Amino acid sequence: MHQGHMQSNVQIHDENEDGDVFEGDEVQSWMTNEGDANYECEYCGAYFWFEERVDKKYKNKKPVFTLCCGRGKIKLPNPKEPPSILKDLLFGSGAKSKHFRENIRTYNSIFSFTSMGGKVDVSVNKTKGPRTFRLSGQNYYQIGSLLPPEGSSPKFTQLYIYDTENEVNNRINAIRLA
Repeated sequence: MHQGHMQSNVQIHDENEDGDVFEGDEVQSWMTNEGDANYECEYCGAYFWFEERVDKKYKNKKPVFTLCCGRGKIKLPNPKEPPSILKDLLFGSGAKSKHFRENIRTYNSIFSFTSMGGKVDVSVNKTKGPRTFRLSGQNYYQIGSLLPPEGSSPKFTQLYIYDTENEVNNRINAIRLA
């Protein structure tokens, strides 16, 4: 992948603190493509972009990165090998594997029971580094009704309440609609 910059006009749907909704306002958005993360941490093997190096005033050929393991100070166990069926879906070249990778978020959502909530402050994302957020007050999990509203399709936890045959059909339909 190559590096580059691109400008685009984006239609937004947003809400201010008072709950007023703004739809259709056009804003300019800049996207930057930094290419592939081709630099590897010598301690843990994590991949980085050149601009994520510690000492930015030097353009050395072997940059140092600390966002991952802190120069080997943090030791994590190697991840376990996924089951063969999942490994094939993640890394295979067949049609099923391609479909799975293209819809992986939908598959993940199917097994989601709750969603996290709280007063989220994203202002901490003004610096370089991994995307983070700060919660103010209490962290909580939201879980919906065990039964969908009349006329609505079941989703999330509701899928586990229906009979098995119906549950399987609901999951298949969720993937088809993705």
